[in-house]
Amino acid sequence: MIKRLKSLLPHAIAILALLLLSIIYCRPAMNGKILSQSDNVQWQGMAKEAMDYKQAHGITPLWTTSMFGGMPTYQIALETPYDFVNYIPAILTLGLPKPVNVLFLSAICFYLLCITLGANPWLGFLGAVAYTYASYSPIIIVTGHETKMLAMAYMPAVIAGLILIIRQRYLLGTGIMALALTYLIGANHLQITYYFFLILGVIGVAYAVYSILQKQYKELIIGGLAVLLAVGLALATNAVSLWTTYEYSKESTRGGTSELTPLPTAATADKPQGGLERSYAFAWSYGKFESFTLLVPDIYGGSSSGSLSKDSETFKKLSAMGVPENQSEQLIKHWNLYWGDQSVLGTSGPVYLGIVICMLVLLGLFIIRSWHKWWLIAISVLGIVLAWGSNFPAFNYFMFDHFPLYNKFRAPSQALIIPQFSFAILAVLTLQELIGGKITKEVLMKKLKWTGLIMAGLLVIIYAASLSANYTNATHDPQNPGGDDRFQSELTQMLQGNTQLSGELMSALYADREQLYHHDVWRAAFFAGLVFLLLWFFLKKGFNTTYLLAGIGILATIDLLQVDSRYLNSESFMDESNYSRPFQASAADQQILQDKDPHYRVFNLTAHPFDDAMTSYFHKSVGGYHAAKLQLYADLIERQISRNNLQVLNMLNTKYVIVPGADGQPVAQRNPEALGNAWFVKQIVWAKNAEEEMSMLDHMNTRDSVVIDGRYKNTVSSEPVYDSTATISLIANNLNEISYNSNTVSPQFAVFSEVYYSQGWKAYVDGTEVPYARVNYALRGMPVPAGKHTILFRFEPAAYYTGMKLSIGSYLVMLLLLTGGIVLNFRMNKVNEEKSKSV
Repeated sequence: MIKRLKSLLPHAIAILALLLLSIIYCRPAMNGKILSQSDNVQWQGMAKEAMDYKQAHGITPLWTTSMFGGMPTYQIALETPYDFVNYIPAILTLGLPKPVNVLFLSAICFYLLCITLGANPWLGFLGAVAYTYASYSPIIIVTGHETKMLAMAYMPAVIAGLILIIRQRYLLGTGIMALALTYLIGANHLQITYYFFLILGVIGVAYAVYSILQKQYKELIIGGLAVLLAVGLALATNAVSLWTTYEYSKESTRGGTSELTPLPTAATADKPQGGLERSYAFAWSYGKFESFTLLVPDIYGGSSSGSLSKDSETFKKLSAMGVPENQSEQLIKHWNLYWGDQSVLGTSGPVYLGIVICMLVLLGLFIIRSWHKWWLIAISVLGIVLAWGSNFPAFNYFMFDHFPLYNKFRAPSQALIIPQFSFAILAVLTLQELIGGKITKEVLMKKLKWTGLIMAGLLVIIYAASLSANYTNATHDPQNPGGDDRFQSELTQMLQGNTQLSGELMSALYADREQLYHHDVWRAAFFAGLVFLLLWFFLKKGFNTTYLLAGIGILATIDLLQVDSRYLNSESFMDESNYSRPFQASAADQQILQDKDPHYRVFNLTAHPFDDAMTSYFHKSVGGYHAAKLQLYADLIERQISRNNLQVLNMLNTKYVIVPGADGQPVAQRNPEALGNAWFVKQIVWAKNAEEEMSMLDHMNTRDSVVIDGRYKNTVSSEPVYDSTATISLIANNLNEISYNSNTVSPQFAVFSEVYYSQGWKAYVDGTEVPYARVNYALRGMPVPAGKHTILFRFEPAAYYTGMKLSIGSYLVMLLLLTGGIVLNFRMNKVNEEKSKSV
């Protein structure tokens, strides 16, 4: 027992070191401060209604009315009444605050993978640091991409389970793989999940080839079945989110197809069936030469909103122009430093894997003998090529057009999480070979010299490229302005039209970019030289192995954290009392909130209405912010709302419009023509198809008439006999349920100002389910019989309720499997110990 505890002590120390590192790096979080996350601010806006509902009812609703007229909350916040699945993540993260928790989780998951690969605790620590603190991780944390980071955190643990299966620890491996994959998928970042399955596919091919060459057919079949079981259990456990997302995707801009003929614009001309437009999907394509940021971070300036020092040429120029020092300091904290291929949209920073790690990977290409090297190289190349996106169209456009589901994702630069993962493993395997003693030091020295020469050559090439660079991305094309075109225009406007001064500031910016470029090349050369010397002393002078690993670990940590601190640092945190500042209600908001009736919509024209969730924080918005809107509502935006069709805004019950006032401040204007929550129409106009239905909205009076696609004629049994005394009114809107009272002398046809979504909404009249139709292209409508009736719409998607049962059952099976694997593994270790004692 004492021997077992002693063997666990180094692992405990390594894990404690990883914990302390995450705490030290994010120490403001331990003092109660909160990250200021730009994208998370938008999430808070879109989720405010759902979170208020949760506070009142204990669970988030399935439907929200806060944006785009109404949509499922599946891609915003999804919960089930059974929260026991959250116990394991809570235990693993020790109740730590964000982002300490996810950094520590990522580190221990990668540490598990390293130990599974046979690495010692020193190597496990190094690998965990290399993966967790590559620059992309703090960048996505500070911008609020929490689900992405969470999915990345679990990925190494899934591969650890897979490695155990390959090593014929089937029960334990299946349990670990299934559990970790459950949480990876549960993070609900489908693009990272997609990349994981690409990795899994490459590993599967490599393992199949290896097994066939070794004639291990039985092991290949059993291992394949175990992987399928693990994947099946993980998918089934996530049935609620996957099923509801699948249903929603068929109706959304991500997976659905508009029934309308595309408008003659570049944005729709390249849209595939059931996917995104190509130009939209390939935004944020990494440049080919830009890929050298993997080893030299700021050769393209770093961030589109980066920070300069007082020694910068820009600061000096601002001071020379007479700008006060404190104002100059604030300006250079958010300066347009980036000038790479992603400049039109901007970027929060480069993907930097660390020059120390890259040096080890380069050496590993010469000395790693394990078959794992080949799939690691393959996924590294795949990730880099995928990240190039539109900069390598021959491959990436083929993937986009032909690979299943790939056309539903955007921002191909995200694929660099694949080499972030593979490089960390390759670095660990390299050091394993170095200290393993199975390769002679003469051979290792020769390979080290080649590594040094190649790395030096790469750095010389990178530096030489700077001599011909102009450090700008300006296109000088008014129809397609680049990042610097736009930035110079903003400077000129700020300087009241003085183009000479804005030009001088741009020249100073180019000089600062050049300085950043050269600084980071020399910085990379310095760290690469230190790594080379450490390895040289180890091989030539018999340097102690512990000192070598400690030295490499310290260098890698310093290297990565220095760059990380450019993007996530103490200034990224704020006091909790200041966290709600973005949600301070304007005078227009306060005026609207005085309305006693909460069930109306607001159209905010002081911001980009269809790329803004801030309005949703206070009101039910006609617009909103979400990457996957309902396709029919997107059509309505494109064809009607964006053209300010007042009749369409009326039918959406747009009671208030926020516009800029004379002083530039938001002003609320009341729309007296808003049609309310429901109304009876005088006549039905039948359309031949969706195209005609949409076009009829161009000039139709939506108060008196309703247009319906002819496919719904069976639902609408008869024409209404208009009754001027008929009434219909909203009783309550509880998000998942909406109820109305009607009172008519004759049968009527009611239009409800609620977005049509067939995947779960059911209609009832006096408790009896009745059919309803899609009307006015995007709303709901139904015949209402004469008399007094209660009309109820209830959102009860089968995908949610049936999926929940499947999820619970699968999770319990998975836990039993994992428990059995742990018990069996413990017994096997005990038997092996007894055998070793008897020998």
